[in-house]
Amino acid sequence: MKLRRYGWYMVVGVVCGGLLSFSRINPYDGQIMLQELVLQLSGSQGDFVMGLYYGAMVDFGFLLLPFFLYQFYGGIQLYHQFCVASVYVFSRTTNRVKWYFAELWGMCKGLLVLQVFLQGATLLVAALRWDVVWTTEGWILLGVHVLLFTLWTLTMALGVNLLALVWGSSAGFLVVFALQAGMLAALCLGEGLEPPSIFLDRLLILDPISRLVLGWQSGGGFGLEDALPAVYGHVLTLSGSLLLVMLMTVAVVILGLVVIQKKDILVSNLETGGV
Repeated sequence: MKLRRYGWYMVVGVVCGGLLSFSRINPYDGQIMLQELVLQLSGSQGDFVMGLYYGAMVDFGFLLLPFFLYQFYGGIQLYHQFCVASVYVFSRTTNRVKWYFAELWGMCKGLLVLQVFLQGATLLVAALRWDVVWTTEGWILLGVHVLLFTLWTLTMALGVNLLALVWGSSAGFLVVFALQAGMLAALCLGEGLEPPSIFLDRLLILDPISRLVLGWQSGGGFGLEDALPAVYGHVLTLSGSLLLVMLMTVAVVILGLVVIQKKDILVSNLETGGV
């Protein structure tokens, strides 16, 4: 991997990881279990699970900051490459599928670099400041957390690229960002409601961003029954969340295949309207 191409992801990962660790990981007694640390990275605050109110959604948005940055910067790389490839590549070859998956793999590598440095910096800073108790359950939960956020971010970033082909990169990012902000805002409709509540259950099931909050879910499928508060575990499970986000990713990847095959060669600049 070229440093020039992935250096930006490394910097974002280290800086955001350090900020997240300093702001989120602050155990009362100076010691924290790894699974508790991971819960802090997905919305929990201390011993309290993330609530359904405006302040909690803004706070969760801060946790998503490095992934929003990826969507803004890395999420338009395929679009930019398409602008070039449509002239210099597609005029010589009809194999757009191969080109598409090569560019998609490039996006994945950038996201993986971001995750490695983000999680690495977060854990390193936490270990230097506090007594972190490393547990098997914690490593499993961290793996699930990373996988969920990686798939979610890849799906949103690819969505930015596809919308950019129609409206331009800036509009594509703003639409996808607004969509995620709307999902977070919609969760506030559940404020004050307690299980059992049919409306709350449907809200959590239908709003896909709820799947990123580990403290709300049950983890029986991963042997994490004792590691998660599972506040809404009767409707949200880690295995179900992974399946849903994977299906979202597959659906957007397939949609991208269709768009790339059908999209005409770009001969104008969608940002300025020029040639």
